[in-house]
Amino acid sequence: MKKLIIIIAVLILGGFGYWTISPFFIDKRVSEELDFSNESEQPVLVWRGLFKGFDSIHTGTGNVSVLKAGDKYIIRFEENFDVANGPDLYVGFGKDGKYVKGTEIAKLKGNIGSQNYEVPANINLEEYNEIWIWCRAFSVGFAKAKLTPSI
Repeated sequence: MKKLIIIIAVLILGGFGYWTISPFFIDKRVSEELDFSNESEQPVLVWRGLFKGFDSIHTGTGNVSVLKAGDKYIIRFEENFDVANGPDLYVGFGKDGKYVKGTEIAKLKGNIGSQNYEVPANINLEEYNEIWIWCRAFSVGFAKAKLTPSI
């Protein structure tokens, strides 16, 4: 019985270790186009920003744009987007250097390359001035981009 408990504990710890550490060594590249062909209104650039990491482990670079078409907002990570991979990464929002928990809009599609995220209608972008890459499992930021008006 003791051996069985040890084997189960080793398998659980091994699985958890793989889940938390392996993303740091695996890149996922995304290359999404920005397609507004079905929209009646052409998109307008509202805000833009540049991702920056927090330290030597939680790194990030690349451009982000917030576009508006009609009453719909799209967050666009440009082709040069590159963030350190990690477990349980999400796209969320912050204000004045602090992440606002519960603002996650989508799981990060990939840690490299262009990708698009539609902002749900219940989120008021005026309440935030940063876009974050956030690890929900460990409550830590990987990168953030301070948004500035595109005018």
